[in-house]
Order: sequence, then C-alpha cells, then structure tokens
Amino acid sequence: MSRIFILIPFIFFSCAGASDKKTVQNDQPITRSEEIATVKDYSCTELLTALVRSSNALAFESFNKSEVQARITSRTSDKLTIELYTIAISDRTGSEREMENTVGWLEFFSPGNKLMDITHDPDNPKELKYDKSILEGHNLLELCNVVATPGRPAQQREWSDVMLEKDIRFNGKLGRYFTLTEFKNNFGKPDSVKWLKDEAPCFTIFDTEAPDDTYIYKDGSRFETSKDSVAVDEFWFKNGNFITYKGIRIDASTTMEEIQRLFPTAVKGRLGLDKEGTLWVIKLREDDTGISDGHIKLFFKNDKVYFMHWWFPC
Repeated sequence: MSRIFILIPFIFFSCAGASDKKTVQNDQPITRSEEIATVKDYSCTELLTALVRSSNALAFESFNKSEVQARITSRTSDKLTIELYTIAISDRTGSEREMENTVGWLEFFSPGNKLMDITHDPDNPKELKYDKSILEGHNLLELCNVVATPGRPAQQREWSDVMLEKDIRFNGKLGRYFTLTEFKNNFGKPDSVKWLKDEAPCFTIFDTEAPDDTYIYKDGSRFETSKDSVAVDEFWFKNGNFITYKGIRIDASTTMEEIQRLFPTAVKGRLGLDKEGTLWVIKLREDDTGISDGHIKLFFKNDKVYFMHWWFPC
C-alpha cells in the first residue's frame, strides 16, 4: 500500500505540471510578428515595413524604428533594393512642410530570404537578422510585383493610382500654373516671400536658377515664381482653401475614406509618420506612363486631408 500511496501524488504532480505548461503557452501574448504573419490582406509597403523594422539595420543605431520608412527603388526577378528614409515636418521657413532624409540602403534576396545592409559599403554588405516569421506564408517579391504582368506598365507599384495635374483646380479655378495677377486675385497678398537662392532647394519647378525667382507663402502653402509665372509646390487645406479633382471637391473636411474612393490602391499602401500623433501620407503618380520620377504626396491629419506636395528626387 505504501508503494501505491507514493505513486499517486507523483502521477498527479506530473499531470498538473503538463497542464500548467500548456496554460502558460496558450496565455502568452501574440507578438507583432505573429500578428503580421496571420494577416491575409495587406500591401507590399506594410509587409516590407514590418520586415525592415524587425531587423538590426544600421539605421536603427541612430533612428527610432517607428521613424524609419522603407520603399523599393529597384527590382529584379530575385532581388529588391530598399531605401530607408525618414520624413520630418519642418517649420524653418515659417510654415510647416515635409522633408525627406535617406538613412540607409538594403538589399533583399529571394534565394534564402537574405536581407543585406549596403549603407556603408555596397561591396561588403552586412547580413541582417530579422523576424523571419513575418514572411511565413508570404512571398515578398510576388506581393511587390517584381515581375511585370503582361500588359501592365513596368513601373507599376503599390501606390499606382494617378493624379494628373490637368484634372486639378485650386480653389476650383486655377491649374497648377498661373500668373502673379491670378495669384493675387484668388489668394490675396502673400504672407511672406523668400528668394530661391537663399533657400537653395535641390529641385526647382521652373529650373531657371534666375536670381529673382522666389517662393511665396500663403496660408501655409508654398508657390514658386519665375518672373510673372507661378506654380504650386505645396498646397495646404487651410482657411477655406480647397481643390477640385475631376470636379470633386477636396478640402479640410474630406476624409481618408472619401479619398479611398478616388485612389483605393494608394490608400491601401499608405505610409505613417509621427508628428503630434500620426500623419498618414499616400503617394500618387503624376503621369499615366510612369515616365516621371516624381509623385504627388497627399497628407492626412486626424483622418482628414491636410496638405499636398509635388515631390521630385534631387
């Protein structure tokens, strides 16, 4: 009887231990990587950003992971080249505006799903560690359309929606280019004026480099001038200013849901950045063929349209 008495608590203890172990495993919180891996409908940008932010990329030695954005700059059948960059909102010119800063370069190879950091020395890249569970059940290169589908432009991207300037009217009247007289008639007197030569932008709209070219500012918006010509660079939806796009009014009360009806693919691939909470930005191609390297960025604050900017690489 004594032998039976000894075995019974041992068996009970063993079963209880197994039960406790199972309970602990089931109660463990789901990680962000596991959450991403279970999502079935997301964009190339969302998967790429999750992968990059789970890595030990050199950029994260200087920047918080939440600040760093990722985009694909070139593709082959088995490799993606990825630019890491930050987006900041600066008010050094007297009004808020976005500024981009490249902070790193990566390469992702589909054979072996290797992620390499080429920021400091492309000839001697550093192989990065990352959470490989993010890619479970997903093919990054296929999702990001590495190989162009027949009949589709080679430049097709996840933000492939187009916003043509010919379809835009500022305050319902002006196209992107107009005269100084038209500016005064529609916007009034500028809030401030700065010489382009003092601002030294890396890219100008008129590309004249004339000494008397200026930026003029009104209600946060920035316009470039050359002699009597004016062009919109940034447009802020403040003080009742608005645009019409193909006759549809877009103003400070327009929601992201309403914009999604116009640009569903771009909204799906939207990017987030921090500034007094979260601003969202969508990118729109500015031509039908994909020839232009530039695009239009449309920013949102509190789920409402905030400002737009014509962006072009230096």
